[in-house]
Amino acid sequence: MDWFYAILLALLEMTFVFVGLGLLHSQRKVIGSASFYLSLGLLFLFAQLVCAADFRAVLVGTLDFQIGPTVLFLPYLAALLLVYITEGTLAAQRLIIGSLVLFGLFLYLGEITRLQCSWTGYSISSGLAAEALDFLLKESRRSMVALVLAHLLDLFMLPIIFTRLKTAHCRLFFCVLGALAFTQIADSLLYVTVLYWNRPNQFEFLTGAFLARAAATLWLSMLLTIYLRKIESEAEPHGRSTLDIIFAFFGGYGRSKLLEESLREWEGRYQQVLRNASELIVLLNPEGRVLDANLAAARTLHMESPSEMIGMKFFQWMRNPDGTLFHPALSEDGEHLSPEKGVSRFQVLLGGPRPERERLISCSLSLQRLKARPVLVLIGRDVTEEARLEKERERLSEQLAHAQRIESLGQLAGGIAHDFNNHIHAILGHIDVINYMHAPSDPEVARHLGKIAEIAEQSGRLTGQLLGFARKGKYQITDLDLRELAENSIGMMLPKSQTGLDIEFQPPAVPMIVSGDRIQLQQVLLNLMLNARDATERNSGQRLLELILCEAAACGEKVEPPPEMQKDFQLHDFYCLIVRDNGHGMDADTLRKVFEPFFTTKPVGQGTGMGLAMVYGTVTSHHGWVQVFSRPGVGTAFYVFLPKAVPSQEA
Repeated sequence: MDWFYAILLALLEMTFVFVGLGLLHSQRKVIGSASFYLSLGLLFLFAQLVCAADFRAVLVGTLDFQIGPTVLFLPYLAALLLVYITEGTLAAQRLIIGSLVLFGLFLYLGEITRLQCSWTGYSISSGLAAEALDFLLKESRRSMVALVLAHLLDLFMLPIIFTRLKTAHCRLFFCVLGALAFTQIADSLLYVTVLYWNRPNQFEFLTGAFLARAAATLWLSMLLTIYLRKIESEAEPHGRSTLDIIFAFFGGYGRSKLLEESLREWEGRYQQVLRNASELIVLLNPEGRVLDANLAAARTLHMESPSEMIGMKFFQWMRNPDGTLFHPALSEDGEHLSPEKGVSRFQVLLGGPRPERERLISCSLSLQRLKARPVLVLIGRDVTEEARLEKERERLSEQLAHAQRIESLGQLAGGIAHDFNNHIHAILGHIDVINYMHAPSDPEVARHLGKIAEIAEQSGRLTGQLLGFARKGKYQITDLDLRELAENSIGMMLPKSQTGLDIEFQPPAVPMIVSGDRIQLQQVLLNLMLNARDATERNSGQRLLELILCEAAACGEKVEPPPEMQKDFQLHDFYCLIVRDNGHGMDADTLRKVFEPFFTTKPVGQGTGMGLAMVYGTVTSHHGWVQVFSRPGVGTAFYVFLPKAVPSQEA
């Protein structure tokens, strides 16, 4: 039974060697590939020393086989096939080149050591130890030469036979078994021919060796197939041709290195394009943590570099346009986007660590896989300015429609005022006829007729203002005194609507003559005074409205004429009309919009937003300008600057 135990021990040893290599190969992504390839190199050297020592195991009777080629070299050959299947042609080629280099180093060191065995002065230069070492190195060199030649044959045959069988749709076990078996037949013939050339009993060796290697090949094929099934996703030969291993060996290595360099170059270009893309690109895991990002994403989030974003929760910086927190709906397994929401394209507010600088981002979110793991790819474009322009366009469109309605209203008001003015003239005419033809003797009747005439004249002035509004800038320029204009405006504010309002006005002693349309300038002053009245309505104490007329140089504020007037500007050529109140005042944001058409702070139905816009347009048309000063809780003052009238003789 000794021979049985010897064979069983050899089988266990071969299994242990291959399983150890398989463990190192399976953990190469964790501990690296160096330990796997280093173990292969040591196995290669150890197999040559065992072959040189000619250790044998008996099969049955006189049949025996060498331990080295069967127990040690066959696992090495299976590992070569494993590398080719899982890592490709280039990795297998590197393994062969490494074995050839190792073979050269072994030959060099072996020859140096053999020379030292015969040199005087060395402790192993004579005796049994020197003879044994010299024999071992000599025989190992011979076996290694034979092995390298057989190894080169394996290099070509293993991939070719495996690929051909795989192309024929054979099962994986038969592909592995066929590749190893046919390779063993060919390389054994070459190996034995070189190693045992001109030696007796050659064919007896072949008989025992082939039986042992056939059984070992069958066993290793089973082990290798089981291992490949475990890592089937890595073991798929992606479109390799039959003869690519031959082309790769004969001059293809340099081309492979060139391809690697080109791949690195293209990867660098890809990184440059990705990093410098104008659109933000972010890779996220299903939990929303940042895996990678480009510079545009970092700039959008007000960060210096994308590395600051790695590991942060990106969705916490995103809000829906309505202000709610955004989060994409994922399925329970986190593998795909939820079908009920179908999140793919959307808009979010993205602010990052500084929410006060939020930007509106148009995003597309897609699910990809990176190294068999789900990855969310978010690509976004800043559309803040586009959204602002769109809102501005909608606002201008709404203003245009409002302006068209106002224009229609002006035309209607002009028509009504014209007809109403005719009726007023008819009323006044009939009063004159009554007074002329039937002079009333009753003083009370005369008083009532006078009152009717007075009311008709007031109505006539109102219709005159409506007609002035309907003229749309067709002014009737005359010389007028601002003092008279101010007094008439105060008188036109009906007394009962001014309950609790104190109006202070001290007319200057000298006339203040300007050239302009009386009705339009009257409307300017009335609009400013009505706004001042409305601004003081919520005052709990005194409601004060001041009306001041003075020289522009004495207005008491810094005068800032518009840029187009600054070239030939002379301050003493202007008068200043000041309307000041002690109302609730305006903040800076309201002051910036105060002259915009249709802008009003009054409730709906109480203001059109055209009053101050008309003031600004009318004063500008009269070659003047308006300045406003206001403080919340203190009050507001409008300064209207109008040019002095040029005397008629100078004109």
